[in-house]
Amino acid sequence: MLWVVVALCILVALTALVLSIPVDLGLRAVVHGRASAYIRVEWLFGRVGKTYRTGERAEESERSHAGKQKKGRVAEKKKRTPGVVASARSKGRLVWALVRLPGLWHHVIRFVISVVRCIRVRVLHVDFRVDLGDPVDTAMIVGGVSQAAMMTSMWSSHTFRVMPSFLGDAILDGETSMAFRLRPICVVPPVLRFVFSTATLRAIVVLVRYRWGKDS
Repeated sequence: MLWVVVALCILVALTALVLSIPVDLGLRAVVHGRASAYIRVEWLFGRVGKTYRTGERAEESERSHAGKQKKGRVAEKKKRTPGVVASARSKGRLVWALVRLPGLWHHVIRFVISVVRCIRVRVLHVDFRVDLGDPVDTAMIVGGVSQAAMMTSMWSSHTFRVMPSFLGDAILDGETSMAFRLRPICVVPPVLRFVFSTATLRAIVVLVRYRWGKDS
């Protein structure tokens, strides 16, 4: 019995240690005529990571799948039957039942706020050149945003720079980079509070009843 307790304590300690290792998320978006984005997710202080890119490759994949998506939409239109319409209505009633649950949205908002508080912003850099096409609109709107960004940059450790452009064409040119850090162990208490709250349990009961009614 003692060995079981010792093994459980070791397991809990190792789990807490693993969850204490931060997860880093880096995002860089560039707009120079064509938008592209770079997302980097790292764990174990950069030892383990995965990179996601969007832009030219994403556009090529979209072009390659354009015909398949078009065929899929045509097939979906052909498959529309009264049964599908009834299923959509049933799902609508389910959503309405979840919305009407007392306290559910309060717990959802509280959960989101708790998770956001666990995220630490390490780097935030914004540098864009904007032209709305009309010099008057550009001067009034972008000029005001530029002043606000400059004041924010002066009182913040991050960099914000939005400059108006008066070339006569509507353009958005520049880049932004962000880096965030999250310790998974910080998210555990909010998740447990949300999962075992009364409102969440009521939502689970509604979902189970909907599923049983659908199967029967």
